Order: sequence, then C-alpha cells, then structure tokens
Amino acid sequence: MECIGPEPDSSAELHHAATVLVVEDEELVCEITCEVLGHAGYEVLHAGSAAEARTLFAKRGAQIDILLCDAVLPDQNGIDLADMLAREFPALQIVISSGYPRAALNQSSQEGNEVAFLTKPYSGHAMLAKIRTMVESRAAARQSSVSA
Repeated sequence: MECIGPEPDSSAELHHAATVLVVEDEELVCEITCEVLGHAGYEVLHAGSAAEARTLFAKRGAQIDILLCDAVLPDQNGIDLADMLAREFPALQIVISSGYPRAALNQSSQEGNEVAFLTKPYSGHAMLAKIRTMVESRAAARQSSVSA
C-alpha cells in the first residue's frame, strides 16, 4: 500500500529521490516514518507485515531501492525477511530498525547488499540521515561504474 501523506515541501531534497518500502507493524511509527520520508521527497510504500512486503516486492521489487524494516514483525523475523529479499534483489539497500541492541538481533549478513541499523526510538533526522547516506552511496557506485 502506498503511504498517503502531505506533499513534499519545496525545500525537500528531491535529488535524493528513491523508493523506500517501510515494513512496520506499529501504525503510529509507520505513519510518522512515511510522512517524514514523503516530506523529504522519497516515494514511500508501506507494509504492515512480512507477507505484505513480499506481495509488494512481487509487484514492484525492481523499483524498490531501500527496505526500512522493523526487526520484529508479527508474521516473520524482519531480519529473515531482509535476508530473503536481499538474495532476490542484490541492489536492495536495507535498514533494520529495532529497540533491541544490534548485537542481540543476531543479524546475519546480506552479502552484496548494503545494510544499516537504526535504533528505536529514532528521530526523523536520524532516519533521513541514514536513508540519505544509502542513496548517496548508491549514486556514487553508479557514477563510478559509468566512469570505469
């Protein structure tokens, strides 16, 4: 489902445009996350469960640039979901969010995919900085492959 939120404001950094899938089962967290990302100029999709995320990837997988996924979902571990999607979509960048310490998550490595961790509760600023860093690294990788 596409998140409905306010239109991006004119000061948004639209040159960082990317499609972000937010997989979050807590409605308020999802709503705020989608709104902040939308204001920053990102296209935002939302799934409230791993099953919904898999359905969205079946329809739009190649168009999704970044997965922002809660580590704990009602129907599957978010890290396992990210592992599965990373194997199918090698260019997918992944942000795992959790209130648990990173070490406690037993985070596996999504080989070939860029993976970041965002500690809950997180601020909109911290989330945008993490997403922006991923978008910029993707753009730099594309630029270096073009000039090579």
